[in-house]
Amino acid sequence: MAELASELAQTPGKNVTFESSQYPEKPASTPQSSKKYSASNKAQLKSKNNEFVSTTPYRLRKRLTAPSLRSDSESDYSASCSEEEEEEDKDHKETSDVILDQKTPSKTRAAPASKKTPAKKLKEEMTSNLVEEYFEAHSSSKVLTSDRTLQKLQKRKLDQQTLLVLLNKAPPAFTAELKELNQQHESLFSKWMLQLHLGFSIVLYGLGSKRDLLEKFRTSLLRDSVHLVVNGFFPSITVRSILNSITEEVLDHVGTFRSPLDQLDLILKRFKEDSSLELYLLIHNLDSKMLRGDKSQQILAQLASLPNIHLIASIDHINAPLMWDQAKQSLYNWLWYETTTFSPYLEETSYENSLLVQQSGSLALSSLTHVLHSLTPNARGIFRLLAQYHLENKDNPSYPGLSFQDFYQRCREAFLVNSDLTLRAQLTEFRDHKLIRTKRGTDGVEYLLIPVDNGTLTDFLEKEDEDM
Repeated sequence: MAELASELAQTPGKNVTFESSQYPEKPASTPQSSKKYSASNKAQLKSKNNEFVSTTPYRLRKRLTAPSLRSDSESDYSASCSEEEEEEDKDHKETSDVILDQKTPSKTRAAPASKKTPAKKLKEEMTSNLVEEYFEAHSSSKVLTSDRTLQKLQKRKLDQQTLLVLLNKAPPAFTAELKELNQQHESLFSKWMLQLHLGFSIVLYGLGSKRDLLEKFRTSLLRDSVHLVVNGFFPSITVRSILNSITEEVLDHVGTFRSPLDQLDLILKRFKEDSSLELYLLIHNLDSKMLRGDKSQQILAQLASLPNIHLIASIDHINAPLMWDQAKQSLYNWLWYETTTFSPYLEETSYENSLLVQQSGSLALSSLTHVLHSLTPNARGIFRLLAQYHLENKDNPSYPGLSFQDFYQRCREAFLVNSDLTLRAQLTEFRDHKLIRTKRGTDGVEYLLIPVDNGTLTDFLEKEDEDM
């Protein structure tokens, strides 16, 4: 090049053209080398980027690439990568897998590797010993109970009258305080009377019997008024008997009714037509077992909704308000008064079975109703059939009872049983509940009897008719 330049300088005016064939390497080498240089730079930059992704710290790589290491590597790298880059990626994957394999068992072995202190070991041993002792103590099937029963007492059981006499001889306690408390309640009598005339019903609640308090209210303010007292604690009380007392004694109605609802319609009609009729209804223990039914409460609530029937009642059960839904409460329109008296429930519990009183063997109506309501409808139908036959022959002095074969035929005709085995299984359940007794006659026939007095049995059938 220097020689050519000197020749050109010596011969001016001469044009010289450069042919590519004379110097093929030099002019072509410049652009090709620049292209190769730029391509190699790009490849180096890409490899650097790839190396930067693949050389992420192993902790972060573990979080990002451990769940789906293969899929992430395939999505990060394009198909145009070189084979060397793929080999490098595989090497990085293998190293990351090795790191993960080394990390995972170390964590799983971390818990057993930790050494327990002597205090912890002693505590665990004591806990395991306590658990073993507990199950050893409760593993025996023997139940230790005392054999000291009332039957082993030398003294015989008392009758109801003797028990009442002995309880009345007990000296009362806190007489002055109880008298002052009752005087505070009696000072509200005039207020109660006003609120009854304003259309409200009054309910008394609190600890102690409220029978004497309501009786004092009746004798002091209702002596000249028409009133009806209902002892809800009486075991044979029914809502039908309450309606009968109103229709016969207050309305002077003579006749029978098909159902209590027909009787209620007559009472509502008469009291609405004649505004001069006025009745005060006092109910002791409105929440008793015989009156807490839904139908009974619905009928009493409709009576209380009349403007010329004034209701004042007492409750003693803690869950008594659960008997009334919103509709019944709106009909009753209660005003609540807390009247704690601390008086004993002598009259209310006189009809209940007591361990100190000798029982006569007959079932109360409340017990009979409670037991039968826990049985199936077929079982109630079987007992009802036996009770009806028992009442039909109550005037027959030589009535030995209903034989098993006759009773089985009656139950078959009523579609209550399908075999004598089913009937015997049901009679066994009645016998366990002491609802029936069986005896064999002189001819060897088995007879069935109900150990309930006729009055209680009649009240039971009437109550069953109301529920149906």
